[in-house]
Amino acid sequence: MPWRPFLRNLANFLVHLFNRDGKTDRTYLSVVHDRCLFCEEPISDSPSYLIYRVCPFCRFHYNVTARQRVELLADKGTFKESYKYVSSMDPLSFSRRSRYRKFLAQDQSRTGLTEAAVTGRCRIGDIETVMIVLDFGFMGGTMGSVVGEKVSMAFENAARRGIPAVAVVSGGGARIQEGVLSLMQMAKTVTAANRLRDEEVPFIVVLANPSTGQAYASFANLADVILAEPGSLIGLSPLRTLQEMSKMPLPLDAHTAEAHVGHGLLDNVVDRENLQPRIASLLQILTAHKQGSSNHKNLLKAEPVESDEVEPWEAVTAARNSERPQANIYFRSMLDPFIELRGDRLNSDDRSIVAGLGFMDGQPVAVIGQQRRPLVEGDRYHVFPDGLRKAQRVIDLASRFKLPLVTLIDTQGADPGLEAEEQGIGNAIAKTLSSMLTVSTPMVSVVIGESGSEGALALSLSDRILIQQYAVYSPMSVNHSLGAAHHDHMLDREAAEALMLTAHDCLELGIADEIVPEPEGGSHVDPREASASLQTAILTNIVQLSKMSQGKLLKKRYRKFRRMGESSGHSQEAMNREVNLLMSITSGDAPPERPPRKPKRKDREKESTEAQVASDD
Repeated sequence: MPWRPFLRNLANFLVHLFNRDGKTDRTYLSVVHDRCLFCEEPISDSPSYLIYRVCPFCRFHYNVTARQRVELLADKGTFKESYKYVSSMDPLSFSRRSRYRKFLAQDQSRTGLTEAAVTGRCRIGDIETVMIVLDFGFMGGTMGSVVGEKVSMAFENAARRGIPAVAVVSGGGARIQEGVLSLMQMAKTVTAANRLRDEEVPFIVVLANPSTGQAYASFANLADVILAEPGSLIGLSPLRTLQEMSKMPLPLDAHTAEAHVGHGLLDNVVDRENLQPRIASLLQILTAHKQGSSNHKNLLKAEPVESDEVEPWEAVTAARNSERPQANIYFRSMLDPFIELRGDRLNSDDRSIVAGLGFMDGQPVAVIGQQRRPLVEGDRYHVFPDGLRKAQRVIDLASRFKLPLVTLIDTQGADPGLEAEEQGIGNAIAKTLSSMLTVSTPMVSVVIGESGSEGALALSLSDRILIQQYAVYSPMSVNHSLGAAHHDHMLDREAAEALMLTAHDCLELGIADEIVPEPEGGSHVDPREASASLQTAILTNIVQLSKMSQGKLLKKRYRKFRRMGESSGHSQEAMNREVNLLMSITSGDAPPERPPRKPKRKDREKESTEAQVASDD
C-alpha cells in the first residue's frame, strides 16, 4: 500500500531522532522502499534490508548515511565524534561565495552534518579504532578543505596514539566550488596517511558506492587492506567520462568493485552484512603483537616425528597427484578465520598465488601459498610476476605488523614465456628473495608438492624449511626440461632417480630442516591427517623461533643461506650428478646411472633383524 513506506520512514526518523542517549541531534536516514528498485521483490519487512539496507533477494546494496555506517561498524555505544565543528574560513578563491554558502547551509540543514566527513574514535571487535566516514549525501561526499582537514587530523590522531584507522569512502570527488584548494586536499591527506605507515599502524579502507575522484586516488589507495561493497562504482574518473572517452561499448562490469578485484586493485569484495566481522578479524590479527603472544609452551620441546624414506619416482608420482591437497585447502583447514588478500595493486590478481591472514590455533600469521591452477594436458603450473608481487605485499604486511610468515611451496618453476619476461619475472623473483631475507619475524616454508627451480626458491628463504614426506625439491622441473625433446615416460623416471629430489635427500643436503610425515601413500589419501600434521609442525617451529630476538633471528638466517651447501658431504656428489645429467641431455646420451640409494628405514630394520637371527644360528 502506498502509505506504508511513508509511515515506516516517519517512524524510523522519530526513533533515531529522539532515542540517541537523550540527545536530539539532527540526523537523516536513507529512505525505506517497499520493493527493491533493482529486482522489484518485496523487501520492506526483511531484516537484511531494514538493518543493512541490502536486498535479501538480489543483494543490491542501497546507500546508507554516515551515521548509519557508524552504527553498523562500531561496537554499540562506543563511537565518540571528533572535530565535529571544524569549519572553513571561506577564502577568497572560492567562486560564487554566496551560492556556495547556500549549498552548504542546505546540506547541513538536510543531513544534520557539518561537513561530508564524520570522524571519531570507537571500538570495532573491542579494538580501539579511529573511524573516518565520507557521506555521499552531503554534496556528493566531495573533498573540500574541511573534509581534507578532518581526515588528516584523524590520521594524525591514530598515528600518535598507535591505534588502527578505518575509513569508509563514498563519493570523494572534487569540490569545484573550492577550486585548486580542493585539489590540494589530496596532498594533505596523503601526507597524513604516510604517518600511519611510519608508525606501523594498521589502515583499512572500505570503498562504497560510489568511490571516485580525489579520495580514491589519494589516501584510499594507500591502505594496508582495501575492501569494497558488491556492485560499487569505483575509479578515478566517473563512469560517464569513461563512456564518453571509450570508442567501444564498456563491459557490463566496468568500473565496478568486482572488476577491480579481477584486476588486482582490491583485496576483496565483502557483503555489508559480513563487513563488520571481517574488519574486526583483520584488526585483531594486525594488532595481535600488541595484545601479547599466544600460549603454545608445550611445543617448545617438541621433537620432529620420524618418517620413512620414499623412493624418488614414488615421491614424484605422489607429488603430482591431482588429488593432492593444495595450499588453499590447507589454509582453510589450518586457519580460523582465513582472510584472503588478493591482487598486486597494479593490474592483476594471479590465482597461482594464494595469500592472506588468519589465526592458526590462536597464533596470528600471514600466509602465502603456491596454488596449482586447472591445466590443459601438457601445460605446467608456474609462478608469474604478478603473483610474486602479490606475495611481496603480504611479506611487507608480515614484517610491519610482526606476524610470523608461513609459505607453502608447490610449483614447477617460474613461467618461461615471453609475456612473463616482458612483465619482469626476473625482477619479481629477485625482489621477493630480497624481501624474504629482511622480514624481522619468524618464517617457516613448507614444500607440499613439487618444488622446482627459481619459482620455488623465491618463497623458500625462511628460518625453517620443512618438506612433506612425499614432496620433491629440484633445481629444475624434470618434465619441463625433458618433456619437449623426449617423450619416453621411463626417461622421466630415470631423471628422477638421477636428481636429488626426495625429502630425505634435501634433509641430508641441509636444504630442508625437517620432514613432515604424511599418511601412507601421500596427503591425498587422508587430507585431514596431513593437515593436522602440517599444522603441528608449523606451529612448533614458529613457537621455537619466536623465542629468539629479532637481531639473532636475522643473523641466523643470514648465516644459514650464506653457508648453504658448505656443511654437507653430499653437496659435491649431488652437483656432479646434476652436471652429468644436463650434459647427457644436451648430447642426447642416456642419463648416467645413479649410485645405489640407502634402503628405507623399515628395510634397514628388517635387514638388521635378519642379520641378528643369522648370527644367532
